[in-house]
Amino acid sequence: MYWILFAVTLIVALGAYALWLWRQVWQRARDDARRQRAGQGALLDQMEIMCRAVLQKQMNITEGALRLTSLLDKLSARPPQPLDLAAIHHLADQASAFAIGAARDALPRAERQRQDRAREALEAEQEAALMASVTRLLAALPEWRLHMQLAP
Repeated sequence: MYWILFAVTLIVALGAYALWLWRQVWQRARDDARRQRAGQGALLDQMEIMCRAVLQKQMNITEGALRLTSLLDKLSARPPQPLDLAAIHHLADQASAFAIGAARDALPRAERQRQDRAREALEAEQEAALMASVTRLLAALPEWRLHMQLAP
Protein backbone atom coordinates (compact mmCIF):
# COMPACT_ATOMS: atom_id res chain seq x y z
CA MET A 1 0.00 0.00 0.00
CA TYR A 2 2.83 2.38 0.87
CA TRP A 3 4.51 1.63 -2.43
CA ILE A 4 1.46 2.73 -4.36
CA LEU A 5 1.19 5.94 -2.35
CA PHE A 6 4.92 6.57 -2.86
CA ALA A 7 4.62 5.90 -6.62
CA VAL A 8 1.63 8.24 -6.98
CA THR A 9 3.42 10.96 -4.98
CA LEU A 10 6.55 10.56 -7.12
CA ILE A 11 4.54 10.74 -10.35
CA VAL A 12 2.70 13.85 -9.17
CA ALA A 13 6.01 15.47 -8.09
CA LEU A 14 7.67 14.65 -11.42
CA GLY A 15 4.62 15.94 -13.30
CA ALA A 16 4.71 19.20 -11.32
CA TYR A 17 8.43 19.54 -11.99
CA ALA A 18 7.88 18.91 -15.72
CA LEU A 19 5.12 21.51 -15.75
CA TRP A 20 7.39 24.01 -14.01
CA LEU A 21 10.18 23.34 -16.56
CA TRP A 22 7.77 23.73 -19.48
CA ARG A 23 6.61 27.06 -18.05
CA GLN A 24 10.24 28.24 -17.80
CA VAL A 25 10.86 27.33 -21.43
CA TRP A 26 7.67 29.07 -22.51
CA GLN A 27 8.60 32.27 -20.58
CA ARG A 28 12.10 32.29 -22.07
CA ALA A 29 10.72 31.87 -25.57
CA ARG A 30 8.27 34.72 -24.95
CA ASP A 31 11.04 36.95 -23.56
CA ASP A 32 13.32 36.11 -26.51
CA ALA A 33 10.56 37.00 -28.97
CA ARG A 34 9.94 40.27 -27.12
CA ARG A 35 13.66 41.14 -27.25
CA GLN A 36 13.83 40.29 -30.94
CA ARG A 37 10.81 42.48 -31.72
CA ALA A 38 12.39 45.33 -29.76
CA GLY A 39 15.63 44.91 -31.72
CA GLN A 40 13.76 44.89 -35.01
CA GLY A 41 11.84 47.98 -33.92
CA ALA A 42 15.12 49.74 -33.12
CA LEU A 43 16.38 48.89 -36.61
CA LEU A 44 13.26 50.40 -38.16
CA ASP A 45 13.71 53.51 -35.99
CA GLN A 46 17.32 53.84 -37.17
CA MET A 47 16.18 53.41 -40.76
CA GLU A 48 13.67 56.20 -40.34
CA ILE A 49 16.37 58.51 -38.98
CA MET A 50 18.73 57.63 -41.86
CA CYS A 51 15.99 58.18 -44.45
CA ARG A 52 15.13 61.58 -43.04
CA ALA A 53 18.81 62.56 -42.86
CA VAL A 54 19.35 61.60 -46.50
CA LEU A 55 16.20 63.36 -47.71
CA GLN A 56 17.05 66.53 -45.75
CA LYS A 57 20.63 66.35 -47.13
CA GLN A 58 22.07 66.18 -43.63
CA MET A 59 24.03 63.13 -44.75
CA ASN A 60 25.97 62.28 -47.86
CA ILE A 61 23.81 60.02 -50.04
CA THR A 62 26.60 57.46 -50.42
CA GLU A 63 26.94 57.15 -46.66
CA GLY A 64 23.16 56.96 -46.36
CA ALA A 65 22.97 54.17 -48.94
CA LEU A 66 25.72 52.21 -47.17
CA ARG A 67 24.06 52.57 -43.77
CA LEU A 68 20.56 51.81 -45.04
CA THR A 69 21.81 48.69 -46.82
CA SER A 70 23.43 47.51 -43.62
CA LEU A 71 20.21 48.09 -41.64
CA LEU A 72 18.07 46.38 -44.28
CA ASP A 73 20.36 43.35 -44.19
CA LYS A 74 19.91 43.05 -40.41
CA LEU A 75 16.11 43.00 -40.54
CA SER A 76 14.63 39.53 -40.28
CA ALA A 77 11.20 40.44 -41.68
CA ARG A 78 10.66 41.68 -45.20
CA PRO A 79 8.21 44.49 -45.95
CA PRO A 80 4.55 43.46 -46.25
CA GLN A 81 4.34 44.88 -49.79
CA PRO A 82 7.03 44.60 -52.46
CA LEU A 83 9.30 47.60 -52.14
CA ASP A 84 11.73 48.75 -54.85
CA LEU A 85 14.94 49.61 -53.01
CA ALA A 86 17.28 48.69 -55.86
CA ALA A 87 18.74 52.20 -56.10
CA ILE A 88 19.89 52.07 -52.47
CA HIS A 89 21.56 48.68 -52.95
CA HIS A 90 23.03 49.68 -56.31
CA LEU A 91 24.72 52.82 -54.95
CA ALA A 92 25.95 50.96 -51.88
CA ASP A 93 27.43 48.19 -54.05
CA GLN A 94 29.23 50.67 -56.28
CA ALA A 95 30.42 52.77 -53.33
CA SER A 96 31.87 49.77 -51.54
CA ALA A 97 34.91 50.03 -53.84
CA PHE A 98 35.91 53.35 -52.25
CA ALA A 99 38.25 53.41 -49.27
CA ILE A 100 36.75 54.60 -45.97
CA GLY A 101 38.00 55.52 -42.52
CA ALA A 102 41.66 54.79 -41.78
CA ALA A 103 42.12 53.15 -45.20
CA ARG A 104 41.05 56.41 -46.86
CA ASP A 105 43.37 58.44 -44.65
CA ALA A 106 46.26 56.19 -45.65
CA LEU A 107 45.74 56.84 -49.36
CA PRO A 108 47.98 59.30 -51.18
CA ARG A 109 46.33 62.66 -51.71
CA ALA A 110 45.97 62.18 -55.46
CA GLU A 111 44.19 58.83 -55.00
CA ARG A 112 41.88 60.31 -52.36
CA GLN A 113 40.96 63.13 -54.75
CA ARG A 114 40.40 60.65 -57.59
CA GLN A 115 38.06 58.60 -55.38
CA ASP A 116 36.24 61.76 -54.28
CA ARG A 117 35.65 62.78 -57.90
CA ALA A 118 34.44 59.28 -58.79
CA ARG A 119 32.12 59.23 -55.76
CA GLU A 120 30.72 62.68 -56.59
CA ALA A 121 30.08 61.61 -60.20
CA LEU A 122 28.37 58.45 -58.95
CA GLU A 123 26.21 60.48 -56.55
CA ALA A 124 25.23 62.99 -59.26
CA GLU A 125 24.29 60.15 -61.59
CA GLN A 126 22.20 58.22 -59.05
CA GLU A 127 20.85 60.92 -56.73
CA ALA A 128 17.34 61.13 -58.19
CA ALA A 129 16.82 57.35 -58.16
CA LEU A 130 18.24 57.05 -54.65
CA MET A 131 16.05 59.86 -53.29
CA ALA A 132 12.95 58.22 -54.81
CA SER A 133 13.93 54.90 -53.27
CA VAL A 134 14.56 56.46 -49.86
CA THR A 135 11.20 58.25 -50.05
CA ARG A 136 9.46 54.92 -50.77
CA LEU A 137 11.27 53.29 -47.86
CA LEU A 138 10.31 56.08 -45.47
CA ALA A 139 6.67 55.88 -46.59
CA ALA A 140 6.63 52.09 -46.11
CA LEU A 141 8.03 52.09 -42.55
CA PRO A 142 4.70 52.63 -40.69
CA GLU A 143 3.06 49.72 -42.52
CA TRP A 144 6.19 47.63 -41.95
CA ARG A 145 5.91 48.30 -38.21
CA LEU A 146 2.27 47.21 -38.23
CA HIS A 147 3.17 44.09 -40.17
CA MET A 148 5.82 43.23 -37.59
CA GLN A 149 3.37 44.09 -34.77
CA LEU A 150 5.63 46.91 -33.56
CA ALA A 151 3.18 49.80 -33.77
CA PRO A 152 2.96 51.85 -30.58
